Amino acid sequence: MNRGTRINNHKIKSNKYITFVIIPDPTKSPKTIRIPKWIRFPLLACVLTVIIWILTTMTNVANVESKMANANLKLQANTYANSDKDARILKYEEEEQAKINQLKDLNELFKQVQNKMQELDNQKDSINTKLNNSEKTTDSEPKGSKKVSSISKKAVAEPLNTEFSASRSTKVTFASYNQPIDITDIDQQERTGVIQEEIMQEEISQDEITFEEDFNTQANNLYDKFSEIVSVMDAKSDTFELLDEKADEMIPYWDAYPSIFPVKNSYVTCPFGWRKNPFGRKTMEFHNGVDLKASYGTSVYATGKGKVIFSGWSSGYGKLIVIDHGYGISTQYAHNSTLLVSKGDRVKRGDKIAKSGNTGRSTGPHVHYGILLNGVNQNPLNFIYKKK
Repeated sequence: MNRGTRINNHKIKSNKYITFVIIPDPTKSPKTIRIPKWIRFPLLACVLTVIIWILTTMTNVANVESKMANANLKLQANTYANSDKDARILKYEEEEQAKINQLKDLNELFKQVQNKMQELDNQKDSINTKLNNSEKTTDSEPKGSKKVSSISKKAVAEPLNTEFSASRSTKVTFASYNQPIDITDIDQQERTGVIQEEIMQEEISQDEITFEEDFNTQANNLYDKFSEIVSVMDAKSDTFELLDEKADEMIPYWDAYPSIFPVKNSYVTCPFGWRKNPFGRKTMEFHNGVDLKASYGTSVYATGKGKVIFSGWSSGYGKLIVIDHGYGISTQYAHNSTLLVSKGDRVKRGDKIAKSGNTGRSTGPHVHYGILLNGVNQNPLNFIYKKK
């Protein structure tokens, strides 16, 4: 084969193949590798595919790493948030427990208020029972009489009558704690609504309490109010106890006080004081009692509770009865026809003690009624109780 033919064959082969010559060692013959030219396109496609795959993979890995980083950040944020929520929940639980404890304290105080109200009610009922079972018989203490206690009769009797009258009722209010609370005339039906109507409505009405308001402030205010009410009630309870003691002292006084006429449906025929002597028209004498009109045999009654210290004949008075009522007071019932009690007998107001007559120094049937205070004659009309 000539040279031209070899060159043409080589050109033909070069158009079909890509030849790689590898010379591993200068002492050795080179090695050739022929690759068909058509394979370069698939190979290039494969290379491009691999490059695209690598880029896509790297992008995905970067996205995954970014998402993981974001997830870690969110996890950390959630962890912090959860820790903060746990702390807040713990704080809320502690606050709620504190509120529950405050409500328990308020409930205990409310029970104390109810108990105090019941105690005051029982004390009032006890005093009212005593007063209702005993008739008030005087407005004031006669001048010069002995004191029932260190407090005078008038100073004690008037508060008992005006404040503890069972026929009256007054609502209890706690609007001003600097002023004394008039709790003496509490009515049973009105008293049951006191705390709800007067305190709860005035200070922290249940309708006004919202979740936005400061619970602690409201609870502390109510706690202070209840505590103040309990203190006021304690003071009133002490006052009730004192008045109860005074009632125990006054009731016997009222029972003993000579407050009625000894003869029913009668009138004064001769008053207390200076008068013309009925037995000597030209002279004057001091009449130490009052004469009451009474026909012969009219019933004569004790004007107060006491002990008969004289029952018999007395010069000038005829058949006479003298009753000692205590407290320096004694009464005389003279000119009787019949005596129905004896010395030492104990009588009470309204007991029949004699029959009227005309014994002793008398111009006709009548009852001479006299009162002595610490041995001094008094005008009996000043002792007659006029109910208001």
